[in-house]
Amino acid sequence: MIAAKGVHKWFGTLHVLKGVDLTVEKGDVLVIVGPSGSGKSTLLRCLNLLVIPDEGDILIDGVKVNDPKVRPEWVRQQVGMVFQSFNLFTHLTALENVVIGLRKVKRMPRADAERIALRELERVGLADKAEAYPAQLSGGQQQRVAIARALALNPKAVLFDEPTSALDPESIREVLGVMMKLADEGMTMVVVTHEMGFAKTVADEVLFMADGQILERGTPGELFAHPRTDRARAFVSQVLG
Repeated sequence: MIAAKGVHKWFGTLHVLKGVDLTVEKGDVLVIVGPSGSGKSTLLRCLNLLVIPDEGDILIDGVKVNDPKVRPEWVRQQVGMVFQSFNLFTHLTALENVVIGLRKVKRMPRADAERIALRELERVGLADKAEAYPAQLSGGQQQRVAIARALALNPKAVLFDEPTSALDPESIREVLGVMMKLADEGMTMVVVTHEMGFAKTVADEVLFMADGQILERGTPGELFAHPRTDRARAFVSQVLG
């Protein structure tokens, strides 16, 4: 479904990604862990062309999407993104925040867009908050609206960039519950997170990144129980105590 081949990215003289390779099969959940500054978020942004790689290829369903002939807007319809900060329009209701992408991106009639938006809000457990504004919602509810917005475009995969890091413990449980449900439904997901319990429970594969490289990959059982590199061992002992 998603592949990165030899991806490099520089920001000025800073070499953020150093020849990264990954593959994500349809219906799989790939979790990326590692210390801050290791390139995890940049890699995620490269996968849907919010950041353009300087070298290497990004493939979605076999299509090389970092080809100049491919429109980035098309790529972002194929691969949705949920950010750390919710990025909701504060002057729009939850319903309108989901509707707006369908209207602007897919040029969908309002009635059809509202029907899909309501369905996706129900999917994330927020059908009763359709008319609420972001300021009236908890952080967890706002993040679930953001997930509904990503799902409404019917993407082939969804990328999650530390979706719970700005939330309190109760909201974290709400959001992780929605993500677990999506995984059960067979949604292809790539998740950057510090929630190791989620990674252990849901991930098909875990990648450990440090210094712009993938140092280890394996099942959650393999990587958390028997890390092979010193960097991974230090990280795992720190986060799992």
